[in-house]
Amino acid sequence: MKTGVELFLDYYKERFAKGEVTEEQLSQMVSKGALDEEEKAYIMGGGSSELEGLRTFHSEVMGLIGGE
Repeated sequence: MKTGVELFLDYYKERFAKGEVTEEQLSQMVSKGALDEEEKAYIMGGGSSELEGLRTFHSEVMGLIGGE
Protein backbone atom coordinates (compact mmCIF):
# COMPACT_ATOMS: atom_id res chain seq x y z
CA MET A 1 0.00 0.00 0.00
CA LYS A 2 1.29 3.43 -0.90
CA THR A 3 1.74 6.15 1.69
CA GLY A 4 -0.10 9.44 1.51
CA VAL A 5 3.03 11.15 0.21
CA GLU A 6 3.46 8.57 -2.54
CA LEU A 7 -0.18 8.98 -3.59
CA PHE A 8 0.21 12.78 -3.58
CA LEU A 9 3.36 12.67 -5.71
CA ASP A 10 1.97 10.10 -8.14
CA TYR A 11 -1.23 12.15 -8.52
CA TYR A 12 0.75 15.23 -9.53
CA LYS A 13 3.13 13.18 -11.69
CA GLU A 14 0.17 11.87 -13.70
CA ARG A 15 -1.35 15.35 -13.98
CA PHE A 16 2.02 16.77 -15.12
CA ALA A 17 2.37 14.03 -17.75
CA LYS A 18 -1.11 14.91 -19.07
CA GLY A 19 -0.26 18.62 -19.21
CA GLU A 20 -2.78 19.49 -16.51
CA VAL A 21 -0.07 20.92 -14.22
CA THR A 22 2.79 23.09 -15.45
CA GLU A 23 6.37 23.40 -14.27
CA GLU A 24 5.54 26.94 -13.15
CA GLN A 25 2.72 25.63 -10.95
CA LEU A 26 5.06 23.05 -9.43
CA SER A 27 7.62 25.79 -8.78
CA GLN A 28 4.94 27.79 -6.98
CA MET A 29 4.21 24.74 -4.83
CA VAL A 30 7.91 24.56 -3.95
CA SER A 31 7.89 28.26 -3.03
CA LYS A 32 4.90 27.69 -0.75
CA GLY A 33 6.55 24.68 0.89
CA ALA A 34 4.06 22.12 -0.42
CA LEU A 35 6.85 20.35 -2.35
CA ASP A 36 10.61 20.22 -2.17
CA GLU A 37 12.91 20.29 -5.21
CA GLU A 38 13.43 16.51 -5.16
CA GLU A 39 9.69 15.90 -5.19
CA LYS A 40 9.28 18.39 -8.03
CA ALA A 41 11.97 16.55 -10.03
CA TYR A 42 10.20 13.24 -9.38
CA ILE A 43 6.87 14.66 -10.57
CA MET A 44 8.49 16.02 -13.72
CA GLY A 45 9.76 12.57 -14.58
CA GLY A 46 13.35 12.92 -13.48
CA GLY A 47 12.78 10.60 -10.58
CA SER A 48 15.34 10.43 -7.86
CA SER A 49 17.66 7.60 -7.05
CA GLU A 50 17.52 8.58 -3.37
CA LEU A 51 13.73 8.71 -3.34
CA GLU A 52 13.43 5.45 -5.25
CA GLY A 53 16.01 3.89 -2.94
CA LEU A 54 13.99 4.90 0.10
CA ARG A 55 10.84 3.45 -1.41
CA THR A 56 12.63 0.17 -2.15
CA PHE A 57 14.05 0.07 1.37
CA HIS A 58 10.60 0.76 2.84
CA SER A 59 9.02 -2.03 0.80
CA GLU A 60 11.73 -4.50 1.78
CA VAL A 61 11.45 -3.67 5.48
CA MET A 62 7.66 -3.87 5.42
CA GLY A 63 7.93 -7.24 3.70
CA LEU A 64 10.27 -8.51 6.40
CA ILE A 65 8.08 -7.40 9.27
CA GLY A 66 4.81 -8.37 7.64
CA GLY A 67 3.48 -4.85 7.15
CA GLU A 68 1.83 -3.35 4.08
